[in-house]
Amino acid sequence: MPDATDRFGLVLALLQQQRQATIHALKSGNPSGLAAKLGLDDAIACLQLCEQHGIHAKARITVLPETRTRTPSSEYRILEDHESEDRSIWTELELSGEAVRPTPGTLLLDCGRWVEDTGQ
Repeated sequence: MPDATDRFGLVLALLQQQRQATIHALKSGNPSGLAAKLGLDDAIACLQLCEQHGIHAKARITVLPETRTRTPSSEYRILEDHESEDRSIWTELELSGEAVRPTPGTLLLDCGRWVEDTGQ
């Protein structure tokens, strides 16, 4: 199965060609192409984002529901269990020194990628 870059490359090139043709039409005084140009910009940006992160059409998407406890201080947290059921050693995921705290409505994407075991 080709990777996301292989699958998106041709389509991105076609969209970019169509975008250039639309820009040319706009410069020629045809204002009706503005909506098409903006739509192409959005489509190109979405595919580039998917390509960059290896997101494909068969990725499983989960939308986080509302929290069961409906108070302002109740939140989701992402934890690493360190292969242990002992919750006292679990650690919270931090990125750039900040805890990752997704909110209801956050999308979780499973693209089927696993970190290779390096034996460390």
